[in-house]
Amino acid sequence: MKRTGEKVLSIIATILNVLGCGLLILMLFGSRMIMDVGMNDPIFQNEMENQMYANGLTEAEMNEALGFMEDFLSIINGIGWVLVILSIIAIVLGIIGAVKVNKDSKLAGILFIIAAVLSGIITLPGILLIIAAIMCFVRKPKSEEISLQKTDENGYIID
Repeated sequence: MKRTGEKVLSIIATILNVLGCGLLILMLFGSRMIMDVGMNDPIFQNEMENQMYANGLTEAEMNEALGFMEDFLSIINGIGWVLVILSIIAIVLGIIGAVKVNKDSKLAGILFIIAAVLSGIITLPGILLIIAAIMCFVRKPKSEEISLQKTDENGYIID
């Protein structure tokens, strides 16, 4: 039985996962570069200090706010890299599932479900992988009817 639908859905989901993962990596590197450049730029630091003084913050409050901002960005950066790793695992599972779909549809369906969970069930790639997994489990090959009737050499049924 050909499982072209499942294969196409998984390939589209994998391509979308690759694009999303690449975009996330670019965003993580970009935010780190902006943060590093901003904190080392004296003009940016002066402007931040002037704005904080204008809002009535003391030196201690400014240092506390900057420390909180750095901690927050570090946490967000760590979560971003965890998402990148999960996305890469989902990409690999999607590719393996697409390769195995014609040989072992149940294994491919399980791989699609795991990849959907890792990539995010409510994302478009996750939804496509869930649909492909459901198709793997539900679609069965057409069984041929076995004829128990006796026929002669001309193909006529013998009673």
